[in-house]
Parts: sequence; C-alpha cells; structure tokens
Amino acid sequence: MVDQFPRVFQANADRFYRRVVEVTLNQLPVHSALTMGKAETLTEFLNSCAAQVDNYIANEAIKAFVLTFDGMFERQLRRWSIEHHVREEDWKKLIKKCINIGSHRLAENKIDDVLIEMHDVANVVRHGDGPSCKKLRTHAPHLWGNPPFDCYDLVPGNVPVSDEIRIQSNDLRRYARAIFRFWGHMDTLPDAALDCSY
Repeated sequence: MVDQFPRVFQANADRFYRRVVEVTLNQLPVHSALTMGKAETLTEFLNSCAAQVDNYIANEAIKAFVLTFDGMFERQLRRWSIEHHVREEDWKKLIKKCINIGSHRLAENKIDDVLIEMHDVANVVRHGDGPSCKKLRTHAPHLWGNPPFDCYDLVPGNVPVSDEIRIQSNDLRRYARAIFRFWGHMDTLPDAALDCSY
C-alpha cells in the first residue's frame, strides 16, 4: 500500500494543476502594460483602474495556488515520511532525508531547491514580512524583479516588502513540475512517470 503513495500523490497534484490551476489562470484577464498618470477621459481612467484590478487579482490567484500546492505537498510528504520512519521538523532537512531514501537524481536536478523555494514563498505569502521573507529575498531575488506585467498594490500606504513579491505563472508551473518529478522519482512501481508535459 505504501508503495502506491507516490503514484497517487503525483496523480492528485497533476490533476489539481491541470483541472483547477491552468483552467482558472487561463480565464483571468492579464494586461501586459498598465498605464499610470493622468487619464484624458473618464473611460480611459476606468479602463486603467479595471486593468490594475485584473492584474492584482491574477497575482493574488497565483499566490493562493502556491499556498495550496505547498499545503498539499507538505501533507503528502509528511504522510510518506512517517511510513518510511523519517522524523524531521525542519522542512529543508525533511526533503533532503526523503530524497536520500528515494532518488539521487532529484538532488542532481535540484528539485529539492525548487520545493524549498515553493515552501518559502508560501510562508511569505501566508505571514508577510519576517524571517522567511528575508531568507527568500536573499535566495530568490528574481521573485522581486520586474515581472512581464505590472502589478500595483491596491492598498493605500506603504507596501511591505512581502507584498512586492511577484510569483509568475511560470514559477507556479515550476513548482507543479517539481512535485510531479519528485513523486515520479520516489515511485518504485513499474512505469513511473518521471516528467510531465508542462
């Protein structure tokens, strides 16, 4: 029964990504360039406001999906690790210990780094500024870089560093792919799926 965990976990995460994440994100309008400054007409002003809201909502949706993926993967990994008698509270150490049981190819391909980044992103999204935010900003500064679309915080006042994080759909895809590959390499049954199409 325990041998079936990786295959079931992989299938569940894959279905969630394909049926919920991709479908939802493809339906959300995203604008490549937001205009700022004085509008010439009321229509131009209202269109600009609508575009800002659209991009903000898309950004928040991606963050919510990172939280969901991280929670799903953490529950899966802790369940699998208990069955393999791996006890570890520290997330980074837990992943490394589990990889040592499974496949060295996961470490070679730096899948562990991607899963750790996903967990750190989820902590920043969940808790805001703090130790996780400082650590993530050091290890993944690209998440604060200039995104391909602009997103402005709609809340007035100073913007916390944690709210300036920009998780793109490509980042979310990387996280989903890492989960897929992780469980594929942990799968000891015949014909394990080691990679996905996204």
